[in-house]
Amino acid sequence: MNHAWIRRTAVTIFLAGLLGTAQAAPDAQQSAEELRNTVINLLNALVQKGVITREQADAMVADAQAKAQAEAKKREAEQAAQEAQDKNAVRVPYIPETVKEELSKSIRDELREEVKRDVITQAQVERWGVPGALPSWVNDLQFFGDLRFRAEDDLYAHDNATDTYLNFNAINAAGGIDRAGEAALLDTTTDRQLLFTRLRFGLDARLGNAFTLDFRLASGSSSPVSANQQLGTYGQRWFVGVDRAAIIWNPFSADGHQELDFRFGRFNNPFVTYNELVWDVDLGFEGVSTTYAFDYFHFNQAEPSRTAFITLGAFPLQTLGQLQGDLISPINSKWLYGAQIGTELPLGAHQQRIRLTAAFYDFVRVTGVLNPPNGTIYDFTAPPYMQKGNTVYDISNSTDPTVNLFALAGKYREADANLLIDVGGFGPNRVTLGADFVKNVAWNENDVFALTGQLIRPRTLGWEAGIEVGRDTLTAAGQWRAWMSYRYVQRDAVVDAFDDSDFHLGGTDARGYITGFDVGLSSKVGLRFRYMSANAIDGPPLGIDVLQLDLMGSL
Repeated sequence: MNHAWIRRTAVTIFLAGLLGTAQAAPDAQQSAEELRNTVINLLNALVQKGVITREQADAMVADAQAKAQAEAKKREAEQAAQEAQDKNAVRVPYIPETVKEELSKSIRDELREEVKRDVITQAQVERWGVPGALPSWVNDLQFFGDLRFRAEDDLYAHDNATDTYLNFNAINAAGGIDRAGEAALLDTTTDRQLLFTRLRFGLDARLGNAFTLDFRLASGSSSPVSANQQLGTYGQRWFVGVDRAAIIWNPFSADGHQELDFRFGRFNNPFVTYNELVWDVDLGFEGVSTTYAFDYFHFNQAEPSRTAFITLGAFPLQTLGQLQGDLISPINSKWLYGAQIGTELPLGAHQQRIRLTAAFYDFVRVTGVLNPPNGTIYDFTAPPYMQKGNTVYDISNSTDPTVNLFALAGKYREADANLLIDVGGFGPNRVTLGADFVKNVAWNENDVFALTGQLIRPRTLGWEAGIEVGRDTLTAAGQWRAWMSYRYVQRDAVVDAFDDSDFHLGGTDARGYITGFDVGLSSKVGLRFRYMSANAIDGPPLGIDVLQLDLMGSL
């Protein structure tokens, strides 16, 4: 074994350790220098003893110094890296656990609701959890609907005329008074307690380029002025039909100064109304209409100060074709043409306003035409639906006494004007005054005498005035609205098929009061009470009081 090599190696390692200690401990520089001198003296002694040569001793010292310097540089690099890391570090002082808990609770209490709202909003917009679950066209659909449950009492005056008022719908359907039997007469004496439900459900669909599809289904019978479904039919399923089906085009409205709408198909009443003096609220209009609304300016004003609008419409009431070999031109079909102009004026503070409208409704070829003896060629001129009140006559002209067919005796061109004044100024509740006036300007005594053989004086005026107090719309529980009005409508002021089906149980030749109260039960459920008391104006005595209690819910 090479003992000399072992000794040299041991001495080298020892020297490196000593010299490295001296480099790593600047504060002990004096002790390190003393140690270094001791090592040098030890090596000189080993050289003198012949253990190692001078060259070997010098080499060991040089080697030990090189290793010590390398170790020192390595430690300096590590120390510099640590100092750089410590410079970017955030020093967090020690926080006791109780303080941490109080801080956490405070932050949660302050931010919980705000963060929750933000997260929910973002989730709804981005549809978290259902990526790609629904096609994009679903976003263009908006569903809506409502359900109304009604309890109704129909109360008849004790002195009403009996066996007098004819049920013209039943008679015309049966072909004669005798053929209709007991259904030929309206009941004017028996009080009734009834339950009704009305269900409506539909959607609006955006079709692009300002086109919209408007569609709705509704319960009810074939009456054009009611969607009520009477309960008590041994559980039979309800009749449901298409109540609205229209394409609406709104080519411009974004600038806020003008708007133009076109409607094609079956849609809601396009004319602005104050009440149901002329049109029942459930009546649908079939045909085409357009409304143009705009703001106009006073000189030297930068902002629009007035709003005006105009609505035009053409509506086929009964389309006719070929009957009994005689060609009936489409221009002989029954039509309704309507035009309305209006303006809405601001009255000052509190969003007060006044609205004025004037309309003209022309019913074309709705008057019945007398058949030739025992003929039926003009049966089509009898209306498909009537309520009661209008002057009618028998157009059957049959030698068979059991045959009857009733149609309108007069012409109808209705000039209508309504006024609404919103006085406001009572916080969220508002006071609104309204009035409506209508006159049939087409009635001609001579024409009616030529058809009926009777001189019938004109009774062609109708009007209503009322007041409403409360919210415009009920959007929360406890909100309310109350109203009262007086209505007076002579027998031929309007076509009785299309006016209010509840007041006096429908039709014309009636006067009386209407009062009601609405209260919200939630944001989407409300309760309504209405009381209507009406009596005949010119006809045989007929007094009818109608009480209604409605529970209404909407989507």
